[in-house]
Amino acid sequence: MDTPRRLRLTEQAEEDLIEIWTFVAERQGAAAASAFVRKIQSRFEPLLVHPELGPRRDDLAPGLRVHFHQKYALYYRHTDREVIIVRVLHGSRDARALLGEGDASP
Repeated sequence: MDTPRRLRLTEQAEEDLIEIWTFVAERQGAAAASAFVRKIQSRFEPLLVHPELGPRRDDLAPGLRVHFHQKYALYYRHTDREVIIVRVLHGSRDARALLGEGDASP
């Protein structure tokens, strides 16, 4: 039997989720923000089973893939053992610039 993949978020991805929570909380309250972030996080789970679900974005960084929740792009990489969520960015943001700022490697 295959060993299940582990989920790991980069520090940047964790910070992205905090920023998203704060943005939503300021406009709609803490409960709505928590619910929205949970919905984003629920999109991580299918990637553990089907890591090639999202299209490749080698134009941004080698081995990078993207999966979506509403207007948010979940940038990730995968290995045989884990799925690494690199960034969680709103579609209006400049992913090329932001992925170049931090370490987009696993």
